[in-house]
Amino acid sequence: MSFGDTLARAVAARQSHVVVGLDPDPRKVGDDPDAVRRFCLGVIAAAGPACVAVKPQSAYFERLGAAGWDVMWDVSQAARDAGLVVILDAKRGDIDVSAAAYAQALLRDPVDALTVNPMMGGDAVRPFTMHARERDKGVFALVRTSNPGAGDLEDLVLDDGRPWHEAVAGLVALIGEASVGESGLSGVGAVVGATAPQHLGRLRDLMPHQPFLIPGVGAQGGRPEDLGPAFARHRAGAVVNASRSIIFAPDPRKAAEDLRATLWTLSERSAPS
Repeated sequence: MSFGDTLARAVAARQSHVVVGLDPDPRKVGDDPDAVRRFCLGVIAAAGPACVAVKPQSAYFERLGAAGWDVMWDVSQAARDAGLVVILDAKRGDIDVSAAAYAQALLRDPVDALTVNPMMGGDAVRPFTMHARERDKGVFALVRTSNPGAGDLEDLVLDDGRPWHEAVAGLVALIGEASVGESGLSGVGAVVGATAPQHLGRLRDLMPHQPFLIPGVGAQGGRPEDLGPAFARHRAGAVVNASRSIIFAPDPRKAAEDLRATLWTLSERSAPS
């Protein structure tokens, strides 16, 4: 089954577009691996019922060394056991042989999908997508990110008049053609930030089959109500990540449920009938 189909079924079954980001900030959680594990498991228990997926940010676990890796796999398995899609946010990208090794290391159970960096071109992405396709897993390639400095490079205008991020979008759409499932969604998705919603409509046109992973809602300032174009082709065409605004909220369950309700209504209104 294509990862796009897996994601579409999960969105429909859980009636949610919310991805809760597992970002255990050491300033709030500390450096003890067991404390990080307890924190993440608590987030999954509290917010998970309102979500469709979790997104462990690998940096917060890698910084703890070998014990951190164990925690990352443990909490990923717990999320999978809770019925959640697991999207590992590692943003890997390298020459083809190294990319293949990264894919083997990271795109394995309980991980369902991995974020990748296409900066080095198609041959740095294809080892990930080939490995993912063989195992019914997915990748999300960075296209137009949510950080404040994204426009420094991603919005640069090329000789043909396109911004750089549109060229990346075209590459992602091309690579993803082979893994479009029955749902109409590809196993190759795109990371598109909520902090620059003016690009969403054009990127949806360029990537009609790509599921969007949308970070930047909440603490980074992105607004859920601006994300309608992401759902213009498919009800499950986007999943929306929120990290700090959920995991450090006074009531993570309520924060996740409120975002779930907002996005579900938005997708219902924006998706084709």
